[in-house]
Amino acid sequence: MLRKLFKSDLEKILKIENAVHVVPWTEDTFKTCFQASCPGWVIEVDNEIVGFSIVTQREDECHILNICITHSYQHQGYGRKLLEHTLDGVKRQGAHIAYLEVRRSNQRAISLYRNMGFKLIGERKEYYPTVAGREDALVFAKSLQVSVE
Repeated sequence: MLRKLFKSDLEKILKIENAVHVVPWTEDTFKTCFQASCPGWVIEVDNEIVGFSIVTQREDECHILNICITHSYQHQGYGRKLLEHTLDGVKRQGAHIAYLEVRRSNQRAISLYRNMGFKLIGERKEYYPTVAGREDALVFAKSLQVSVE
């Protein structure tokens, strides 16, 4: 099931975030997103949250801040379903374009984004912290407007 992310989900999504990411977001980062009214969604399997997304949206632009699927549910299509639902949600709210960053080393995510129509538009040098230093981010964008040809 896909549904809206609520503040009451914080403990569960924080557990997923800490298990999946090398340098995870802090509880305060999530709280800042909630305070800023950043929309988000969760995907549940058997009433258990297995992934989440959080975005920021200004006017007709959306920036996907975080999308995460717990390890045991990765590579089963849940990330795609969550991303599709997220993009549908922001599109309904008037977004015409979506942006995201991804670690250069995250080839599986990059493949998913490319397969879903995201285009590489740039990079951010040493954007992500790692255990041993910094890693570049690749910046992707996807038009959410229906093209008329």
